[in-house]
Amino acid sequence: MLRACRWLEKALTRIELSAALIAFAAMLALSVADIIGRNLFNATLPGGDLVLRQLVLWVALPGAALAVAAQRHLHLDPANLAARPRWQQWTAIPFNLAAAIVCALLTHAAWVSWLDVWQYQSADAIWLAWMGLIMPVAFGLLTIHFVLRAVLANQGDVA
Repeated sequence: MLRACRWLEKALTRIELSAALIAFAAMLALSVADIIGRNLFNATLPGGDLVLRQLVLWVALPGAALAVAAQRHLHLDPANLAARPRWQQWTAIPFNLAAAIVCALLTHAAWVSWLDVWQYQSADAIWLAWMGLIMPVAFGLLTIHFVLRAVLANQGDVA
């Protein structure tokens, strides 16, 4: 089971890194195209600002999942602030499970919100609803990563 968890986490991190890199490249290309359009043609791409806003989420949220997988996410608990390995072993499982529960609740809320957006989105802007799917997907991935971190910590693999 430990090997399967490590394999799953590795596969997820590859997918998340790819998504973040593609979104970042798209952000860069769209920004350059927008700058050139404004300066040379006095025009912008229709909906370009909306796409850029969504692409920020497509970079940031997979990045958050990557940070959890690498255990480089923000640690706010006192045991981690003390940085004592023994405390980290004792607190890794409950804190990762608590984070997984919070992320699972956020996944559900983001899914309900996305369904609402999907239901009331105009036909010409349906692409915007598809781009918004990153929210429930990313929180779901965060949930999986925190559960995997708890399982791996249970096996003594906290680093």
